[in-house]
Amino acid sequence: MTIGDWGDFEARTVAPLMGNFEVDWIVSTGDNFYNDGVKGPDDPQFQSKFEKQFTAKSTQVPWYVTAGNHDYYGGSKGIQAEISYSDKSKRWNFPSFYYDFVKKGSDGSTAHFVSIDTWRLNGGDTNVAFDPVSNRSALRNVSHLQHKVNTGDMDPRTYKQLMESIPEQDPQNPVISSPDDKQYQWIQSTLGNSTADWLIVYGHFPVYSATTGEHGDTKSLVTNLAPMFNQAGVHAYFNGHDHILQHIVKGSTHYFTSGAGARKHSGVNKDYDGLQGYLENQYGFMFHSISKDTFATSFINQQGKVIYAYNITK
Repeated sequence: MTIGDWGDFEARTVAPLMGNFEVDWIVSTGDNFYNDGVKGPDDPQFQSKFEKQFTAKSTQVPWYVTAGNHDYYGGSKGIQAEISYSDKSKRWNFPSFYYDFVKKGSDGSTAHFVSIDTWRLNGGDTNVAFDPVSNRSALRNVSHLQHKVNTGDMDPRTYKQLMESIPEQDPQNPVISSPDDKQYQWIQSTLGNSTADWLIVYGHFPVYSATTGEHGDTKSLVTNLAPMFNQAGVHAYFNGHDHILQHIVKGSTHYFTSGAGARKHSGVNKDYDGLQGYLENQYGFMFHSISKDTFATSFINQQGKVIYAYNITK
């Protein structure tokens, strides 16, 4: 099962529905806590938005977590708190910024999951410049943030969080946004050495996305990550960030957005090249099954109904 952008109380819409599916593990594609971030591993939001919100029996399984931009908006302490919570929760697995693991099915099939940190790969986002070498962050343009709040394009709580957690750019010592070359090297090596039947990557930012009026493609990932996926034969990439469910095929890789856990968006370019299916303006999540020759994915809407299904076959 895959769910993203679930870190608020709106996730109560889909959390009970997740209990209708028997799963062995759950992948979180980021934005685990809106809008104030977490201050430490004992922050009450771990209880209110995770432990006490996802209470269905089938969700009492390992969750494999990656960070989203809203998690990084809480500053470095917020990310470290989420990593440290792995030592406090039986379900929460977030050992480091990026990591991998292999799962084995009852039929002997193997799936290699590679969790990446797209914030670090992208050097932050449109609001925050981030340098992965120094781990420094800075607000790109405070006036622009204020304008986004005034026009309704940014939640005032997000603005407050950014202003409290991230410093403004210092003209004398600016943060220069740069890609995470060390992580790119790790990704290339990890993908190249995989021998699993299925090679699955997940992160927060999309590589490709058909949304309109939201984020869309992440240009740096299209340039730097997509060729790696094609070369290594990555079967699927899962992300959040855009608040819809969607399936896009580019090259040899299937790109799935699961970003509608607690946020929803209306606006999809139905003519987007490679777009196969989507769910907009509803909360939802994805359910998967894996065998030696089939990787099956279903889109589940906020009524608990399957509205799209696709099988990747060998």
